[in-house]
Amino acid sequence: MKTSTLAALLLFAALPLRAAPELSRSDFNRLAANAGLPLFWTGVTTDTAAVRPGDLAPVGSGIGLERWVAEGRFTPAFQEAYAGLVEARRREAVRAELAQGRPVLLSSDFRDASREDRALVERMAAAARLVDELYERQKGSHALRASLPTDPESRALFERAHGPWCEAPETEHDPFCSALPGFPPHRSDAYPSDLSEGPALCTELRARPDAKVLLDPFKVVRRKDGKLVSLPLTAAYGPTMRALAAELRAAARTQGRGEAALSAYLLAAARGFEADDWAGADEAWSRMDGRNSRWYLRVAPDETEFEACQEKAGFHLSFARIDASSLSWRERLLPLRQELEDALAKLVGPPYKARKAGFALPEFIEVVLNAGDSRTALGAILGQSLPNWGTVASEGRRRTVVMTNIGTDADSRRIRREKGAELVDEATLAILSDDREPELLDTILHEASHNLGPDSNARIDGKTPAEVFGGELEAVLEELKAETAALWYADFLRARGLIDERRLREIYTEELLWAFGHVQEGMFTPTGSAKPYAQLAAIQIGSFQEAGALVWSPGADGVSRFRIVYEKMPAAVETLLAKVGRLKAAGNAAEARDLVGRFVTGPDAAKVRMREVRERLARFPKASYLYSVRY
Repeated sequence: MKTSTLAALLLFAALPLRAAPELSRSDFNRLAANAGLPLFWTGVTTDTAAVRPGDLAPVGSGIGLERWVAEGRFTPAFQEAYAGLVEARRREAVRAELAQGRPVLLSSDFRDASREDRALVERMAAAARLVDELYERQKGSHALRASLPTDPESRALFERAHGPWCEAPETEHDPFCSALPGFPPHRSDAYPSDLSEGPALCTELRARPDAKVLLDPFKVVRRKDGKLVSLPLTAAYGPTMRALAAELRAAARTQGRGEAALSAYLLAAARGFEADDWAGADEAWSRMDGRNSRWYLRVAPDETEFEACQEKAGFHLSFARIDASSLSWRERLLPLRQELEDALAKLVGPPYKARKAGFALPEFIEVVLNAGDSRTALGAILGQSLPNWGTVASEGRRRTVVMTNIGTDADSRRIRREKGAELVDEATLAILSDDREPELLDTILHEASHNLGPDSNARIDGKTPAEVFGGELEAVLEELKAETAALWYADFLRARGLIDERRLREIYTEELLWAFGHVQEGMFTPTGSAKPYAQLAAIQIGSFQEAGALVWSPGADGVSRFRIVYEKMPAAVETLLAKVGRLKAAGNAAEARDLVGRFVTGPDAAKVRMREVRERLARFPKASYLYSVRY
C-alpha cells in the first residue's frame, strides 16, 4: 500500500474490531530484522509477553532508542513501526492459509447447448452470485467486504472463505490470520451483534423457555426493547432474497414443457425466498428426480455449520447435471429400502420402531456451480440428503445426491494415495481402489442412512433430537450414525451378493482415509464449536482400535502406521452403530457426551493419533474448488 500502515488501519475504525494480537518476542525480532527495523526485543521470561519500552535494544553502532522510546514510553514512530510488523505478520498468516489450498477447476461448457439450456445456466450464474451475497450476510462478513485491503492475498482469502476468517488446519486458530487488518471477531448475523458467539451463548439460548422459537432454523435473533426476539429471514435479508426470487422466476420462464418439474420448483423456491415458504419449495423439490429433469438444483437455507450454535440454516445453491450412471445403483438398492430400515431398527432395538421407508435413493450428479454454504473454502461436499426439517423430511421423502465429478482429477487421485501411504501400512494401502465406486458407494450409503433409523426428525418424549442433545451434539451423533451405518450396510450388501469381499474391504479403506482427512482439520472451530465430521472420525478410529479392527504398530522402516484388521471390522462397526443408534433413540444425552468426549478430548483421544495425522498430512494442500461455466 502506498499509504502508511497506521493510516490504513485507521480506515477500519467504524468496523466491529478487536484489539490486534500481540506479537511474540520471536515474531517481533524476526519481522523487525526482515523489515530492516533497528530494534531487538531482549530476553524475557516468556516468549508471548507484550513488548515493553525497557525490553528494547538498538541494533547497530552508535544508534540509540530516542526515536522509539521517550520518557519511558513508546513514541508514535514506534507505534507505527509496530503496526507495520503486525501487518506483515497478518499477511504472512494469510499466505500460509492460502498455501494449504490446492486449486482444482470444475469446468462446464454450454456454448454448444440449446438456447434454452444456455439461458438457464446464465440465470443460475446470476442466482449463485446473489446466494453468495446472502450467505456472506448470514456469516456477518458482507459488511466487511468494502473494507478489504488492496493486497491480492487478503482478497483471495475473503473470496475463498466467504469472509476474512481462516479455516485451514494450520492457521484457523492463528490470531493473526485474517483478511482484514482490523481483525474482526468471528461473529455471524444469526444473533445480535452484542452477543459473543460460542458454547456459552448456545448453552444459554437452549436453556431459555423460548429456546424453540429463538433457535428456529429459519429465523434470525434480534434484540427489541431489550429482549431477544425471533424474526423471519426476510426481515433481515428481504431485498436480496426478493432479487434472488426474481432470478428464479426468470429461470423458470426459460424452460419448456420438458422441464415442467424444474420450472415448478423454481417458482416454488421463488415464493419461498419472498415469503419464507420453505415447505412449499420442499414439496416441489421432492417431486423432481433424474427421470423428469436433466438438472439438479437446490437453492434454499439448509445446513447449519456456518454459525457457532449450529442451529440456523445457511443459504446455498447447488446446480448440476443429472449423471445417468446413477440409475444402476438406484435400481439395485430400491427394492432393499424397507429391508435396510428393518435391519437397522432390529439392531437398535426399543424404543425405536421401524418406519415405512419411502425415501428416494441417491442420484448421481455432476456439479456445475456451488454457491453460498455449498461452496466450501477447502474440500467439497460429496453427498447430501435434504431437506433437514419439515414434512418432506419427517415423511422420509428427502432427495439424496452424490457428486460424481468431485475428486476425479488426476492430481487428486495421486495425492489421495500419497496421503494414505503416510498413515496406513502397505497391506492396507494395497486394498485402496483406483476406481471411484468404493468412495461413491460409501457416500450413497451415508446419505441414505440419514433417512434410516433414529434420525434428526425423530421425536423423543415429544422433543426433537436437537432439543434433547443440542444442535452441536446432535450434528455429531447424526453424522456418526450415518457414516457408521454406511459401513454396516456395505457388509449388508456383501451378504446379499451385491458386492464382493474385495469391494467391502475397499470401502473400509476408503472410509479410513476419509476419516484421517477430517481429523487433520481439528476437532473444533476457532469459536469452540464442534466439527461434526472430525469428531465422528475420531470416535470411529478410537472405537475400531478398541475392537481390535484397527492397529497402530511400527513397520519395517520403524515408522508406526495404522493397519486394518479386515476380519474384525464388521463386528466393530456393528457394535459402534448399535451404541450410537440406542443413544439417539433413547435421548441419552449424558452418555452421548461421554462417548464423544472420550475420543475427542478425553483420555482415549490419544488412540486417534491426532498429532501424527496432522503432522503427516500437513504437507498436502486440500482441494479448493474453482468453477468455470461458459455459456
